[in-house]
Amino acid sequence: MDPGPRRASCVRRPMLCALALMVAAGGRVASAFNLDTRFLVVKEAKNPGSLFGYSVALHRQTERQQRYLLLAGAPRDLAMPDGYTNRTGAVYLCPLTAHKDDCMRMDISEKSDPNHHIIEDMWLGVTVASQGPAGRVLMVWSRIPFKAVLDPGPFDSRLLAHQVHATNV
Repeated sequence: MDPGPRRASCVRRPMLCALALMVAAGGRVASAFNLDTRFLVVKEAKNPGSLFGYSVALHRQTERQQRYLLLAGAPRDLAMPDGYTNRTGAVYLCPLTAHKDDCMRMDISEKSDPNHHIIEDMWLGVTVASQGPAGRVLMVWSRIPFKAVLDPGPFDSRLLAHQVHATNV
């Protein structure tokens, strides 16, 4: 047998499988739901790789100012400079405007203590939610290691915890 035609059939098979899969899916490569095509709000991250928009919620602010805000989580965002942490995540408040770069980072006063409470890579903003009008903003960070002495042996024990933080906007 000649190996030439055999190789060609091996190359054609994955292409036929991909074509059959696309036909079975109705020709769609991707689809979405719950998108407003008339009033687009596009916001951009300040830090590439921050996963800006990983979680999103709509919030109605009633204190100080009457307005709607888009809450956007960025769980891999850079940390505020504190000397101990590089990346913590963040939650941004974005007004519903046509501007792409008008989001403000929420000030979360969470400090790192290298001996007990480490907030490096804590994924702040992995979940965001609103209580509704005049309510609070809920933020979850899911990867906070606490140093714990479980066994006074040579190993450094760390427990992962989830924390929830609610604040007024």
